[in-house]
This record gives sequence, C-alpha cells and structure tokens, in this order.
Amino acid sequence: MKQTVVFSAGALNQLPLDWSGNRQRILEAIAQATSDGAALLCLPELCISGYGCEDQFLAPFTAVKSWESLELIASKVPEMVVVVGLALPFEGNLYNVSAILSNGKIQALIPKQFLADDGVHYEPRWFKPWPRGHRKMYKGIPLGDYRVHFAGITLGIEICQDAWEGEKRPAYDLACRGVSVICNPTASHFAFGKAEIRKTLCLEGARIINGVYLFANLLGNEAGRIIFDGDAYIVHQGSILAQTPRFSFQDFTLVSHEMTVDTREESGEDVVSFEIHLPEAHVVKTSEVPAWESSETKKEEEFSHAVSLGLFDYLRKSRSQGWVLSLSGGADSSAIASLCALSVQYGIDELGWEGMKKKLSYIPLTTPDKAMSDLLTTIYQGTVNSSQNTRDSARELAEWIGSTHYVIEIDLIVQGYRELVENAIGRSLTWEQDDITLQNVQARVRAPSAWMLANIKNALLLATSNRSEASVGYATMDGDTSGSISPISGIDKSFIRTWLLWLEAQGFIGLQLVNSLEPSAELRPLSEKQVDEEDLMPYPILNTIERLAFYDLLSPHECLEAVNARYGSVFAKEKLEEFVRRFFRLWARNQWKRERYAPGFHVDDYSLDPKSWLRFPILSAGLEKDI
Repeated sequence: MKQTVVFSAGALNQLPLDWSGNRQRILEAIAQATSDGAALLCLPELCISGYGCEDQFLAPFTAVKSWESLELIASKVPEMVVVVGLALPFEGNLYNVSAILSNGKIQALIPKQFLADDGVHYEPRWFKPWPRGHRKMYKGIPLGDYRVHFAGITLGIEICQDAWEGEKRPAYDLACRGVSVICNPTASHFAFGKAEIRKTLCLEGARIINGVYLFANLLGNEAGRIIFDGDAYIVHQGSILAQTPRFSFQDFTLVSHEMTVDTREESGEDVVSFEIHLPEAHVVKTSEVPAWESSETKKEEEFSHAVSLGLFDYLRKSRSQGWVLSLSGGADSSAIASLCALSVQYGIDELGWEGMKKKLSYIPLTTPDKAMSDLLTTIYQGTVNSSQNTRDSARELAEWIGSTHYVIEIDLIVQGYRELVENAIGRSLTWEQDDITLQNVQARVRAPSAWMLANIKNALLLATSNRSEASVGYATMDGDTSGSISPISGIDKSFIRTWLLWLEAQGFIGLQLVNSLEPSAELRPLSEKQVDEEDLMPYPILNTIERLAFYDLLSPHECLEAVNARYGSVFAKEKLEEFVRRFFRLWARNQWKRERYAPGFHVDDYSLDPKSWLRFPILSAGLEKDI
C-alpha cells in the first residue's frame, strides 16, 4: 500500500544548558513542521541540553534537567513523530539518546552505538556506546536498538558518528530488519569540504535501505569553538530532494518535503508500534540552495559564512555589546574587521533590520547605516616604526566598513617602559643586544588600550593571531594574542592572504591597500624593512611542514624529504633543511604560547588548539634533532 507523507528535518541554533531557550526553539520547529503537515520531524543530536556541555555532562543535574525538558516537549507533540536528542543515565552509564515522541508521549529511546573520539570530539569521556541488539526498559519506555513503527512506516535511527562507520554503520543492520526510513540526528562540526562528505553518507544511507533518509544538524556557534553548518537533508532514490541553506542567522531552519512511500504492517520484539493519523499532505515549498555552494571559490565562501556566523553568535550569546579590534593595517586584523562587516551584512540581509535588532535586542542599535559603528570599534596604535602605508590601510578599511575608528600614538608609553627597565638594569637597551625585548614591548603596550576600549564598551576584544603564527610562536603573548576570541587562529596565513584578494574582487574595495602590502610586524626600525617571511620562512613552506607534521603525523626526517620533493626546484636543499629545523625548533619551544591563546574557531580539517585538537607537551626535547 502506498501513502503520501510529508517528512521534515530541522537545524537548531542551541546553547549549552539553556533549558528554556533550547526547549522553545525545539517547540517552534515542531510548530513549523506541524504547519507543513509533517508526519515525521528529525531534530539534531543532544539538542535538548546542547551538544557542547563538556564535563557538565558528568553532573547528574544535567541529565535531570534534560529529562524534565523532554517530558515538557513530549507533552506538546501532536499526532506526529518527533525525534529529539538528550543525554540519558542508565545502569551507571550515560548514553547519547534519540527520543521518539508522539501523541504527547515518549514512545521510545534509541541510543547511539558509535561515539566520536577524534579531532574536536571527546564523546567517550562522557558517554558509553550502546551495544547493537541490546534492548531494555527505562521508566516503562523501550530503550535500546529498536525500530519504530507508525502509520505503516518503519523508522530506524543512526546518530551522527553511527553513519561514519563504513560497513559497521547501523543502516546495514536496519536494512536487513526492514526499515523504510532512517533519521540521523547529528552534531557535525563545520570544516572545509565536510558538508559534501555528509551528503555522501546520507545518499548512501538512503541507498542501503532503499528508502528515505532524514539528516538534521546543529546550527551556528553553539559553545564557543565549534561552528555547525545547520544543514538538514531529505534524501530518497539517489538524490537530495530538499535541504536547508547552511549558516543561517535564524534560530532554526526547517525543510519539509512530500513524497509517496510504501507502507506495511510490522512486528517483532525489536519493534515499538503506535498509531497516528497522518495529516493530509500538501505541497511544501523547499528551500533553494545558494549559488555559492556550487561556485569555484566555495572554500572562500564557506570561510566567510562560517566565521561571520561564528562571530555573530559569540557576540550575542556572550551578551557583549560589540567587538573591539586593534587594526594594524596588516592582513590578519584587516581580515577580522572584514569578517565583522560580513557578519553584520549577512545578518541584515537574512533577518532584515528589524530582525537584526530583535536578535541583538540588548544592544541599542540605531540605524542600518550606523550598524558597523555601533558594533565594531577599531584602533590603530602607531609608533615610530609604523609605516604610512599601514596607517593608511587601517584608515581606509575602517572608513569603508564604517567602524568607529581611533588613532593613538604609543611611543611615549614604549619609551616610559624602556626607561624604567634601563634605569633598573643600569644600561641602555639596543637593537643589537635586545631585539626581541624591544619588539615585544611595542606589541604588549598596545593591549591595555584595546582592553580599555573593550571594557568601556562591554565588548569582545578580538585577538589577531593566525594558525601559521601559532605553530612557530610568531606572536607576542599579552600583545597581539590578547582577546576574548581569536577568529582566524584556525586558518593559515596563506589562505588569509588569498581570501582577502578574493574578497576585494567581490567589491570589498576597502582592502585594496592592505592587499598591496608585504606582511610585516613593523616592530623593528623602518630602515630595516622587516618582513614576516624573512623572519620565518615563506608561508607556503611553513604551512606545508605544519600539515605534514601534525595532520599527516610524519617524522621530522620524513617532513624534510617531502619538503625537498615539493620545493627542491625552487630552494637549495640546505635552505630547506634550515626551514624545517627552524620550524620544529620554534614549534617545540612555543607550546606554552598555544596553551594560552584565546579560544578560536575550528574551520579547517585540523587544528593546533591544545584544548580541542592537538595536545603536545609544554616541555620536551624538541624534534629538530630527529631531522
């Protein structure tokens, strides 16, 4: 027998431990799906508590509040089926569970079988995997590896990592057991190109069961470091029939699609059955995929949309009044200023001005034309070593994006510290003897002024270090590393420069001057013509060594061989060996800096963040000797 059914999948922008807010957004998504005539709605993994609760998952209170929210949500679910996620304690362990809700009741609880334990994920620290085929009861509710049968439809569950397990993924077993629909509630973080992998897994899941596959991801910057794409898919017969646009500024996005499916009776000890009366199906308008998703510069587009949404969510969820940025006129700070501008632009484009004001209702925004000056404050802090080019670059960009911009000179502060130390040690400081000292004091004395502005405005101070600098410690602690959040610490310098050129080509003409400049810290006298790549090495080589060492996990000697093979036609072997030695010497020496960096956004397929991706001893013998 065939039946016309509307299926829905929704992405939610949640916040860890925001019980009432998370619940409200879930209920709003359910109301929208009900309005669409949906029989089944799939919502993301752990959406009741938030995915990023970290060690708060270990507190019994978290599970208690999750269950309270689940019961409240269940009581408001009409004659349809809703899949929501929560943490559930059972027999001394904690499980990541999808709850099946219908007719005002919790009908079943289906746990995750495989846990994510690599990269940014540490799920085994809190949860236990559920054994396949294991079935129990919890408060009179079926808990375990069950199928759910309603209105002739047999539903199975894969939760996020379950679908990444190749031939072990539950879909194969569920196919043998006759399911016609799979829901995949997920919390899959953004990384370049990862959305295409998720699509492939969804298409494969639909093929395995020869049925319908619903996928629902979280949306936005949920807990500080991780950005979620907010992609939700409805898949059938080898194609994605409907999907949400990624990186939305909405509280939730939802896609619904009508299709005709085969229905049949089902029974068995692994089946939870209940009856619902399917609503009358009607044609539902599905969301269109933005053109940039198929562009040749998709990586640049993904970066723009992901980080701008990350900045916006971090701003509003921390209840900050705006952003403050030390705008040096160089590539890194200019990139961050541009991302703030994109954040405001994308937000207004999608939400409208009234919607933007509602999202940021605690900030006294004035008019759309003054939104950037209301939200972003930039400051250029010059010294005798600052060039006219960077002064002009900072001014031109600030004027073009419309930030509130200040210019101050800090030579007297630098000189004051210099004289204090010189009097204490009984000698003058010289560039020949005290190069690093004289460079660092300039970077450090810039921090208090920026922090003062952040305090005055109750705003977030944005740190400006990138991943390439972090890998070799080419940053001044308590100087350019100062900040509440470090938006570009997850990406390399080479990409930042490429992205800025791309953004200028999109009409961001305020970047023309900065894109013409060679990256320089401008901390030595101008006569020395300081250039970052001369202090370190060419950024493409630095990035290559970094990836070989800490993504491919090659030994220093293997890295040297790979670098020789790639760049041997451009640089002498001795020069390349010097670069590799320098990288590993600086890497090992500067782990303590990486431990202290401000939290950053995860955007690439790997990271140097010791809090979430790559742990390395603060003290070690180093790796240079292994070349």
